[in-house]
Amino acid sequence: MASIKFPTVRWHEKVVTFRPRRTWRGLQPVYAVLLFAFFGDRVVLSDIEGRGWSVPSGHLQEGETPEQAIRREAQEEAGIVLNKMEPLGVYLLQEADGTRWYAPVFVGEVAHFMSIPEGSESHGVLLIPPEDVQEVYHLWDPLIAQVFQYALARYRERFRPGVPLREVYEQFARVQPMSENDTLTL
Repeated sequence: MASIKFPTVRWHEKVVTFRPRRTWRGLQPVYAVLLFAFFGDRVVLSDIEGRGWSVPSGHLQEGETPEQAIRREAQEEAGIVLNKMEPLGVYLLQEADGTRWYAPVFVGEVAHFMSIPEGSESHGVLLIPPEDVQEVYHLWDPLIAQVFQYALARYRERFRPGVPLREVYEQFARVQPMSENDTLTL
């Protein structure tokens, strides 16, 4: 998949594209970090003040690495703690004057949820099937669509998610309650 050509779009005054990448070494300055987080067969989105439903993301604080920043942002914006996480690529953002910025992008697996911290810019979290993301995502365009599909494919390939929730629900639907006369032997 690394040979995929991603489209170029305009986000406000910035021209933006995406490049698959396994490391951030040599990329300066870093504009922000983003995370495509998955929990089983669901995508995690955060309802962020001024942005709406989007992936957890944010700016680095002084002294933070991109990895540290995205783990912090994931907790602050979605109340998630990550199990596994790996680099997906980088958004390249170019200003009208030619200034370039970079935004490292990660794909990750949620270990567990916690409450969103008080004072967060997040209004909540949404677990949504991948096929429904484009219906709620705040800035859905051809670039986001292709990066999302790339992230989903990498997640499925690299993280091997557990049993899809749909299968768990179907299994419970087939279970018949035991009658009071049935006994369980161990």
